[in-house]
Amino acid sequence: MSKQLPGVIDTNPNSNMPKNKFFELELLRVTAIFFVFYDHSTPYLGWDARYDSFIKEPGAIGLGMFFALSGFLLQRSRSIQGDDFNSVSFLKKRLTRIFPLYWIALTLFVIRFHYFSVSGHSSSFDPLAPTFLAHFLGLQLFLIPLISEIFTLWYIGALVPYYILFCLTTKFKFPKYLSFNLMLLISCFILKLILQRWGIKLIDVRLFLHYQTFLLGTVVAYLDPELVWLKNKSLVLTSILGFAAIFYAPIIGNDNINIGNRITLTWASIGYYGYSLIWTFFLVSLIFVVAPFFSKFPVIIRFLSQNSYAMYLFHRPIYATFYALVISLISASTHLRTLLFPVATLVMIGLCYYLTRLDSQVLSKKFTKWADRIFYSS
Repeated sequence: MSKQLPGVIDTNPNSNMPKNKFFELELLRVTAIFFVFYDHSTPYLGWDARYDSFIKEPGAIGLGMFFALSGFLLQRSRSIQGDDFNSVSFLKKRLTRIFPLYWIALTLFVIRFHYFSVSGHSSSFDPLAPTFLAHFLGLQLFLIPLISEIFTLWYIGALVPYYILFCLTTKFKFPKYLSFNLMLLISCFILKLILQRWGIKLIDVRLFLHYQTFLLGTVVAYLDPELVWLKNKSLVLTSILGFAAIFYAPIIGNDNINIGNRITLTWASIGYYGYSLIWTFFLVSLIFVVAPFFSKFPVIIRFLSQNSYAMYLFHRPIYATFYALVISLISASTHLRTLLFPVATLVMIGLCYYLTRLDSQVLSKKFTKWADRIFYSS
């Protein structure tokens, strides 16, 4: 079976997974990662390429796709294993696949953005020691604003607790699992509002907001594990969700499509999340409509899908280093920076290919042995 990391992104270049099995999900990974690149391109281009009149917050939508995929693939794996599902073993394997490459990326982020000035980025990660430790353990969203956020890497701070909670609650049958998680989610919203009222500013609201997308992914896996219904109804769903996406912004107002203060839960942050959710599932259904066209390029799509986790983790430091090196030698004009972006992207993809191989062939295996040693010695 293919080695997927972390339940979203296929990282094993030598996967034996049958060709075109859930090709749409591979295409969805690729679409999601390029939405993130598009959103993060501004510091490198020297100008804002995002066309807000068409789509706002493309990075959040890309991450929404990843969260939905996470929920779908985890629940599908749980359903396939049935009574043989071992939550402890499952969680150990998932965390083993997440952390090694993530820790390397975390170290590079600190070196590149904290110790070296990079135009277009807020690079202060003070207080550095607790910030690094919180991110190292994947607990950063629980401790903000006591620590600094390291941009991009906050995604792991949401994914890790989602995985842990999934494994702790999968002993329930799915209806009970879903009911329990919905009650927990509502309780977290209420607790957050109470803490805000008392002036206690703690926990990033994105931890709550995106969990709903993750849960919706598990619902899809429970109701339609082979995605037959979604494939058959993709055109209808795309039309309905497309109209909803178009009309949503004027209803809530463009000002509410920005999460703003990530520590305070407001109607604006809920409106922002609603926009991201509608666009996420609109694009999910659209992928199933356009998949036959992209199936003509299976090798390219699969290659990008296999390396998408490394591409997500490392694109910022690689872009920043590439531009710093090139611009130090030649002109820093906006036109040149724009023309260099495709070149920088190809360089980044090539480097991430080797990072993915390093992870699948060396890092994950060593980390697994280390984790097994701790597990069996305890």
